[in-house]
Amino acid sequence: MLAVGFLMAPAGAEEEESFSPDLALGFIWKEDGATLSPQNKLPDETEAHSTGRAEYDQGIFFRSNREATKVGEWTTDEVAYDQSISVDQAIVWWKGKDPDYEADCEWTFKFRVNGGDIDESVVTCSSNGDNLERETWSLGWSYDLVKGDDFGFEVWYEGWEDADIYHDNITYDTGFKVTSTPLSVFKASISGNTVSIEFAEAWPVDWKINLRGNYVMMMGMDGYMADNNKASVSQGTEHEMANGTVATGTVITWDGVTGKDLNVMLHYTQFDHMANGTGDGPIVTLGIVAASGGLDGDGEGFLGLPGFPLLLAIPAFAFASRRR
Repeated sequence: MLAVGFLMAPAGAEEEESFSPDLALGFIWKEDGATLSPQNKLPDETEAHSTGRAEYDQGIFFRSNREATKVGEWTTDEVAYDQSISVDQAIVWWKGKDPDYEADCEWTFKFRVNGGDIDESVVTCSSNGDNLERETWSLGWSYDLVKGDDFGFEVWYEGWEDADIYHDNITYDTGFKVTSTPLSVFKASISGNTVSIEFAEAWPVDWKINLRGNYVMMMGMDGYMADNNKASVSQGTEHEMANGTVATGTVITWDGVTGKDLNVMLHYTQFDHMANGTGDGPIVTLGIVAASGGLDGDGEGFLGLPGFPLLLAIPAFAFASRRR
């Protein structure tokens, strides 16, 4: 009951509770060849390409003495507040460039923090390179980052033919799956037909792009969907995180909202909000409950599970994640 009372306190209260679920984010290789980020392109933007160069001695009848070559190094921005991360998986979309040879290749992923080597893994290709394939490998590295740290990966390739690597695209999600607590959600506000949410991010992204790509949506009963063209992104207030560091919030505001039983679905990439099995589900779904009893009233909302009595509603996150 103390927790419920705290959640319903006015927005001007000195301290605010946040909700920071464990999420598995995809950090993708960006087209600039240097940045590792959860930010994705819009659906109509084309992918980027990098090359895994095969280094070997070419004989008259065969190739020999191959060596690994560096593909590149991708690094995140500095983390905004402390994070414990688990690097779970590496993902590479690739295809061989020489139809006369099988790649028979290996990849080396070197995990780095602030430019220093932490760990590395050498993995073997499953594909022979004849077709474009999405390959994944488990990693299982853990590290505690503090505010201002960055992390990244140096990638090396060894094979008998060059590899064409597809990345930085909705479909071609080449990169790394990392579990952390990258989102801290603070509140929902409802005023007339305006609804907003505020959250802080460990690795900030451009939510204007995400709104245009429908990576974030507000939906309600009877098929209602808020118009993202009437949504805006603004800077929120400063919040003291659990570790004592300060992070500036991001506010997404929708105007002209008329739906009931609202849910805000957040993602960093395109998802299938109709759940017909053609895409990923949202990584976070937030139920928005009007403390005043309805959307027409003014006041603070809070995050809840629809279907529970108002006074007993507890903030919660529903997670949905399924492989394509």
